[in-house]
Amino acid sequence: MRIVIIIVFGILSYLLVLLPGYFLFVLEDGEESVVTETLAELFNSSSESKSAETMPMTNPGDAPPPK
Repeated sequence: MRIVIIIVFGILSYLLVLLPGYFLFVLEDGEESVVTETLAELFNSSSESKSAETMPMTNPGDAPPPK
């Protein structure tokens, strides 16, 4: 009986997380939602900032002396 309760609780928990996320990101008419567009913009801006912050590949100097 405990196993059945655990399985039912697990399925309900999964649906509680899955269904709101599905309706938040997937629209019926096939258009992108505002949340999806915002996430895409954030991803693009973060990838651009990472490429701009990279240091040039030059010789950093002499290695420290071995111990």
